[in-house]
Amino acid sequence: MKCLLCILLTAWSSLIQAATTELTFDVFLDGDPIGFHRVSIQELPGEQRVQVEAEMKVEFLLFTAFSYRHRAHEVWREDCIFALETRTNDDGERLSVDAESLGDALQVVTPSERKRLSGCVRTFAYWKPELLDSDYLLNTQNGAYETARLVEMAPEPLRFNGNQYGAKHYRLEVGKEIRIDLWYSDDNSWQALQTEVANGRVLSYVRREG
Repeated sequence: MKCLLCILLTAWSSLIQAATTELTFDVFLDGDPIGFHRVSIQELPGEQRVQVEAEMKVEFLLFTAFSYRHRAHEVWREDCIFALETRTNDDGERLSVDAESLGDALQVVTPSERKRLSGCVRTFAYWKPELLDSDYLLNTQNGAYETARLVEMAPEPLRFNGNQYGAKHYRLEVGKEIRIDLWYSDDNSWQALQTEVANGRVLSYVRREG
């Protein structure tokens, strides 16, 4: 009986591991490494549990010019956010967003407001491009519900540091000014991200091998 139990536990452990996808990205600012971004997606019956972890630090003349740390826990059901909890330290500014599904709406709470969003609410879920194809996306850093538009671009990989990333290319337009370029493999696995940030500098995420 003990041996049978060991076999069953081993099989269950393997199943859980197989149902979890880990995506890790190295982050660069104008080509210089500044940190990482990691997404863990666990597939469970009827839902997905997603954990996001990001850390970045920009140093100048031995001083830290900018630092960023973000943690998020999301629960998705039927391709909509069911619950989430995020904590962010944006260069010393502490931000939080908590949300839970209440009836046919998502209640979103930040330090400055409480609001209800009706219908299917989605976040900036770069790990699955279908989830970005929405009129509005919830910013999990500050709780803003932002207008969005996903555009499929001509297929062309991102060329970065002598490597190529992704075969599919999308552009996510957020509001009137933000443009985020995203690259995916043929099976829609997220490979890279690139966007312009303050002062025309370029922020890049590229998938870490292994």
